[in-house]
Amino acid sequence: MISLIYGAKGSGKTKRIIDAANDSVTGSNGNVIYVSDRAYSGQLSRDIRFIDSTEYGIKNAVAAMGFLKGILASDNDITDVFVDGLARIADSAVADMGDFFSELEKLSISDKVDFTVTVSLDVLPDFLRKYV
Repeated sequence: MISLIYGAKGSGKTKRIIDAANDSVTGSNGNVIYVSDRAYSGQLSRDIRFIDSTEYGIKNAVAAMGFLKGILASDNDITDVFVDGLARIADSAVADMGDFFSELEKLSISDKVDFTVTVSLDVLPDFLRKYV
């Protein structure tokens, strides 16, 4: 499953995804991962693994997908992945990420992992509406 948190910059998306990540820990039967290019780890439960994406040189959506697949390949017990600022991390316009989200949906199904992502947009492209 993919869940999308969206809104304009400064609308509280990061607080909502942090709250969702912290809430997921209590109901998860596995590991919870939080990926961001910003340091919010102090606000996260200590049971969540925080990954700073800036340490990995992600330059585009293809690299971002490879990065997420690598995370899942390293730990078969991951149940939830939270990605704060996906388009910023992938250095891509959200409108150009249709293929990325199709691949993410396949990954979610094949690896039985729930993804929650934030994007800064006022109006969603049609391909993202099903994730809200």
